[in-house]
Amino acid sequence: MDTVSPEPAQTYLQLRDRIFQLEPGELGLSPSTAAPHVWGVLVETGYGVGTATLFSLADGTTSLYFSTGGGLLGRGDFAPIAEAARALVVQAENYLALMASATKFPLPVVGQVKFFCLTYSGIFTAEATEVSLRSGNHPLSPLYMDAHKTLDQLRLSTEMKRR
Repeated sequence: MDTVSPEPAQTYLQLRDRIFQLEPGELGLSPSTAAPHVWGVLVETGYGVGTATLFSLADGTTSLYFSTGGGLLGRGDFAPIAEAARALVVQAENYLALMASATKFPLPVVGQVKFFCLTYSGIFTAEATEVSLRSGNHPLSPLYMDAHKTLDQLRLSTEMKRR
């Protein structure tokens, strides 16, 4: 379980670092009734081939980055993706109490999922094994499931564009 993924691409690391330095005002985001604290969510999963980073914003913009390079940038033009992304951010509001303040952002090891909530007062994080999250018995399982709904919409959108 402590297996480390291959060395990430430099471009991926730069994009990821930039996310952690973003300010919500730069993106035109401000607290809302549905999401008064959280303006963005990162869900990172460690795989044997690398790390996948899902990044969703309160405005519905979503990106998916792969540590090996590539991904889908800024997909919010497809309504189901935007709705799923907004739902993920709203859901994250319910899990802040389970998270700790973060100032360092290490990548997950293989089999691990890391959640990062970008809030108006800082970044909060929690982690769990993917197996425990998939079981549905982990306290963060609903947040994990919402992240996968967003990923499903990204996949469907990509398939529709190919047709």
